[in-house]
Amino acid sequence: MSGWIGFNTAVSGLLASQKSLYTTSHNISNANTEGYSRQKVLQKAASPLPLPGIGMLGTGTEIYDIVRVRNGYVDFKYWQENAPTGEWEIKRDTLVEIENVFNEPSDSSFRQFLDEFFDALETLSTDPSSYAHRSLVREKAVALTRHINETAQRLYALQKELNFAVSTKIKQVNDLAGQIRNLNEQIYGLELDGTKANDLRDRRALLVDELSKIVNIKVSENNGKFTVSIGGMSLVDHTQVNLLKDPPNVIDNVNNPKEKLVQVQWELGNQDVVIESGELKGLLDLRDGDGVGNNYRGVVFYIKRLDEFANKIVEKINEMHSSGYGLNDTTGMFLFTADGKKTSDYTNLNELLNEVKAVNISLSGDIVSNLDNIAAAMQPNGVNANGNVLNLIALREDKTFFDNTTPQGTPDDFIKAVLSNLAVDSQQAGRMSENQSAIMDNIKQKRESESGVSIDEEMSNMVKFQHSYNAAARMITTIDAIYEVTINRLGLVGR
Repeated sequence: MSGWIGFNTAVSGLLASQKSLYTTSHNISNANTEGYSRQKVLQKAASPLPLPGIGMLGTGTEIYDIVRVRNGYVDFKYWQENAPTGEWEIKRDTLVEIENVFNEPSDSSFRQFLDEFFDALETLSTDPSSYAHRSLVREKAVALTRHINETAQRLYALQKELNFAVSTKIKQVNDLAGQIRNLNEQIYGLELDGTKANDLRDRRALLVDELSKIVNIKVSENNGKFTVSIGGMSLVDHTQVNLLKDPPNVIDNVNNPKEKLVQVQWELGNQDVVIESGELKGLLDLRDGDGVGNNYRGVVFYIKRLDEFANKIVEKINEMHSSGYGLNDTTGMFLFTADGKKTSDYTNLNELLNEVKAVNISLSGDIVSNLDNIAAAMQPNGVNANGNVLNLIALREDKTFFDNTTPQGTPDDFIKAVLSNLAVDSQQAGRMSENQSAIMDNIKQKRESESGVSIDEEMSNMVKFQHSYNAAARMITTIDAIYEVTINRLGLVGR
């Protein structure tokens, strides 16, 4: 039996303590690094040496691995819940923007402009021959149509922003997929000998965290081959990547021909990506949602409601106005048209209704050019007659004004119902966002409690490993003293 066994045993303890201290130092250095997981040295007793007739003599210790402390189930929960969190955050923020567009209640709301328009008609009814009163009706009618125009334009602009955001998310998904693929290649190469590339794995997990907020993903790893899929299709399959189509295909936008809508498709085959949740799902729901069936009530829903509102205003007001007579005994004049056109530009009211939308409703060119054309009377030669104005005023309370739309009722009922839809959707998005945020906070705390670096714990470990190192060093000193006596002093007696 070699006399150096004790020395080697002490040295193994010294080296193990030294490597543990290095790992502790690495943990402390990365305590504030996003996505970093605490690393831990795995240590076991070295193979013992059998001594005949005595037993097994311990030969020290050895480090067999350095692992990161990570809970796979917590990661699975994080990636699963992160997607709906991103989706509801997008919906919450965007619906608040839509609420700001409608700006109810305020001095510049729909109901305010409607009130002022009908108030102007009531003023006209007191003196139909007054040009001051006719001018007031014209100004308030222009203000109402411009407010409808501007609201529609803002919704178009919001839809354009959402469309651009979809394109941006597609680029982000492709960029993250490429980075994950590159890390897969590095990790697989470094781990061929059975060790773990802990820091690279943390970097990859951080990328997956980011990706999971954009779109619903599933992650798996078999035999070191890491895959990420969306809706059953592989985005990253170990060292292969299947990107989303960029630049994406576009389709026509029936609500705004000027803005083509980008599609989220796979690069190979132009197949639509199955998106179930995530920021992309929120953006697409808000950009395309028309509220039909189970579709989400997005920007398209509110554009359509505005179009219906403008269309019915034109239909009902014009039906009544065109039946009356102006100061110049003209009749058949439209009060509202599209793009400032005149009544003579249309063969009938239906032709106008096919053209008018919220974005182009306007005061008729006939009224803009001549206040005499405002039809206040029900008969010709009725300079002071106000029968038709009273009929126009009565439309405000007509419960069949919106007779074939959803919602129905008076103009106020229609606006109130649309705003109620918006309020309900906004509240739901806010609540869902809060709920998801609470769930994610819980998951993050659990992940942090397991994988995060505790400075107190690392300081404790540092002291522990330092003492262990000192003890091993003292053991070497002790053995050295033994050898000093054994080699240099034995046999010196009597010289």
